[in-house]
Amino acid sequence: MKKKLLFLFFAIITVSGIFAQKKIVLKIASSAPARTPWDIELKKLAQEWNKITNGLVSVRFMDMTVLGGEKAGVVKMKPSRPGQRPQIDGAILSPVGLNELAPNAKIFTLSLPFLIQNQEELDLVLNKYGYAFENEIQKNGCKLVTWSNVGWLSFYTKDSYSNLDELKKIKMICSNDTKDFSDVLKISGFNVLPVDPAKFTQELKASGGAKSFASVSILSYTLRLYKDASYMLDARLCPIMAGFVMSDESWALIPDQYKPAMLEAMDRTTKNLNAALEDMEREYVKKMKQEGIKIISLSPQQKKDWTQEFYEDMKKVHKIMPNLINIEIYEKITKELEAYRK
Repeated sequence: MKKKLLFLFFAIITVSGIFAQKKIVLKIASSAPARTPWDIELKKLAQEWNKITNGLVSVRFMDMTVLGGEKAGVVKMKPSRPGQRPQIDGAILSPVGLNELAPNAKIFTLSLPFLIQNQEELDLVLNKYGYAFENEIQKNGCKLVTWSNVGWLSFYTKDSYSNLDELKKIKMICSNDTKDFSDVLKISGFNVLPVDPAKFTQELKASGGAKSFASVSILSYTLRLYKDASYMLDARLCPIMAGFVMSDESWALIPDQYKPAMLEAMDRTTKNLNAALEDMEREYVKKMKQEGIKIISLSPQQKKDWTQEFYEDMKKVHKIMPNLINIEIYEKITKELEAYRK
């Protein structure tokens, strides 16, 4: 009788433990503004993860700016002690934050001028060479859940131009917080004027100030930056990458049985997000054209010439700043895309 009661006691404890499994609330920091494709798709993903895990995993998104920006977010994503859960479980990071997290990954390699020129090329590159960057992120105690493209950078100018040499001579404004990008342009021969982000618009509006800038069309339209320009280059300079990363300690909390389905859901979300951003970019470019922005288009030969010139410029960049570019991967990507475009 005692044995039966003892067995029953342990059975009740075991069953109670299963049903009382502690809920996992993942705190994810993001800078995505409300009602943007990032905001909408991530909230859908949170609902899907909750459904996949039968309510075990829920996601709470936090405003990255409230945390103090991406650099502060990276610090909060690292546990104070090995094995301990960090203050936040993950974050959506731009190249600035990714470089802070894993400087040896040399993430900026993916955003070098005229290297990757459309979403199909970006998908090809990430599928074949993404491991080189992901491995470095993993070495720094985080799992890369997915990559995404925030938008495509293009040039906006007050003056017209007919070739790359003329464009390089136009005074171009760059924010101080994008130092890697402005350094690359400067070494490539551009007339770069670095300014404090708070003074960006003021400098652009000044009569004797800068006459060009680089931006993604979504920001150019929503922030009305295009109002201080007359021309937009109809060619994609580079993608602005973002990475969804989670700390190893937080990812380990999730039972392995759910992870494949969660990652599949993430893959669908990424594809939906990229498609939504492409649609939004086309819409905003159309609106800017309707409101007077003129388009400078490159012929197929000009695009080849610009691509080759930027390739030669990147050799100079690597010589002067060897820690910025993963030159081995850059060369492989260049050859891969040359073959792909034929």
